[in-house]
Amino acid sequence: MKGFDVAVVGGGPAGSRVAWELASKGVKTVLFERSPQAPLRCAGIISTTAKMVLGILDELVLEELKGVVVHGPLGAEAILTAPVPKAVVIDRKRLDVFLRRKAREAGVEVREGVSVIGLDGDTVHTTAGPFRAGLIVGADGPVSTVARYAGLPRPREILVGCQAEIRAKPRYPGHAEIFLDPGIAPGFFAWAVPAGEVIRVGLATNQGRRARELLGSLLAREFPRCEVVRSSTGLIPIGPPSRVFTGRVFLVGDAAAQTKPLTGGGLYYGGLAASILGRLIARGEQHRYGDWLREGKVGEEIRFGLKMRRIFTDLSPSELDQLVALLRDPELGEFLVAVGDMDCPSRILGELRRAPHLWPLGLKALRALGGISRLARFLG
Repeated sequence: MKGFDVAVVGGGPAGSRVAWELASKGVKTVLFERSPQAPLRCAGIISTTAKMVLGILDELVLEELKGVVVHGPLGAEAILTAPVPKAVVIDRKRLDVFLRRKAREAGVEVREGVSVIGLDGDTVHTTAGPFRAGLIVGADGPVSTVARYAGLPRPREILVGCQAEIRAKPRYPGHAEIFLDPGIAPGFFAWAVPAGEVIRVGLATNQGRRARELLGSLLAREFPRCEVVRSSTGLIPIGPPSRVFTGRVFLVGDAAAQTKPLTGGGLYYGGLAASILGRLIARGEQHRYGDWLREGKVGEEIRFGLKMRRIFTDLSPSELDQLVALLRDPELGEFLVAVGDMDCPSRILGELRRAPHLWPLGLKALRALGGISRLARFLG
């Protein structure tokens, strides 16, 4: 039976990154990836800052985005445009392949097409036979097999995402479109993102069984008669479980719901957590993983995002439309473009306190949200 210091289950961005981090520091690591040809299941948007921090190559970038178009449920529309790109759309499938190759070059033994079918002490049972590992990292998604075998809880909420790639010209070149319509995407939102020769049109919802039906309605309403090249369905975890490690087992990425509660994006937070976990294990300090998650910036932003999500899901269509209409104010739009941070959304509150000329608009937004008492109920 082959033995390793660490077995990583799941070869997506988080799994490949933690494996690379370990191997680059001399830790004997094996990586199991069940479905190396899995279809694209995300919009693939990350900030330009995240691109730099995560070391994503320019050749993996399909589009640069300077702004966003926000559509309210009752017809309000706001267009926010920055002078320079604020985000990029990446080729996620090629990113996964690139990161696994990078892990292999660092010394990771990468086993593709291999599933983990059980854990027994320090033995990892797989479809390729048993392996011995001192520690196990579960990076195998929201419904983590590793978490189930280790008795760890699932994320607090799991949304169903459904996306189609269509052949069409962007209606707003250089911009992503966001649809805040509970009738189209109950419990979350829908999007249309230019990605090279196609547009990625999708939504996430807490009414999973209706996801494909809802996507069909969105396509028929916004992009009628457009050719659908391919479509896929996936899961989006929201809210980390109460425990993300136990004994020798650690969860990272989507398995630990290290995603942005307001957008569902997990590449940046999951990548940061994977890098930290790899470094801690390499130093024999893996027990500090929980402290970093609680006290670090990622944990702080996730907690803030969960509070904002509770507010968002409680808003009526008319309240959502009022908020979108407020975004059309030129001063507010300029402020959001200048200081808005898709990776650290809590920053906006501190910046707003330092912008007294925008306080009247803040009061209007507060009224649209139902007043201070309603807001306090969700923020408490």
